[in-house]
Amino acid sequence: MMATVTNLAIILSCVFYAAQLFRQPKTLTDNNRTLVLLLLLCVVLIMASAAGHLLISEQSQNSQTLQRLLSNMKDYLAIPLITSLLLATSFNKFWSRAGWGRWVLALIALFELARRAGVGEQYAMLLAGLSSAALLLAFFRYSQTKIRGLGLMGALLASLSVAVYGTLSLLPEYQNPLLSDGLLAISLVALGLATREIISLYQIKETKAGRM
Repeated sequence: MMATVTNLAIILSCVFYAAQLFRQPKTLTDNNRTLVLLLLLCVVLIMASAAGHLLISEQSQNSQTLQRLLSNMKDYLAIPLITSLLLATSFNKFWSRAGWGRWVLALIALFELARRAGVGEQYAMLLAGLSSAALLLAFFRYSQTKIRGLGLMGALLASLSVAVYGTLSLLPEYQNPLLSDGLLAISLVALGLATREIISLYQIKETKAGRM
């Protein structure tokens, strides 16, 4: 029952996050459009993983394989990609879609290499630690009170979800899927609000720069 509640909460928080990405008064600039589309992809992958837990109830090998695939896409691609996007943006770095596409392929390749080399557990822990640190750093760099406050709160909750209680935990004895999912759902709400403010901030900056 609680697993159903937490997965529904994740789905709703993903919908909320996606809605924040488009709550801008003007047409998005090219950089922001790329950022929004990639963040939206990440949110969809997280939502698909939660939906899989709700909808896939069969115990067949194919069903388990599909569920594992959706979970891996969330843990090893969506969350690291969100972190990478927000960290790069905090440094005012905007890559092209092709550049981010290569990073996506690199994340997939690294996961596969680690799995085949038999160091998947170590890679998972490294990825969790780096993602958590990068997300905290990304929002710490902003001087705007609203962005920093909401962002750091969301980043802290997401870090606890991923690096402490999640499947990639740095402390395996503390793994707790229900708590991890609950914290992730709450963190996505805070991160969604902070991301909206970030997009608005760069929207204003780029609009002003274009007029000069």
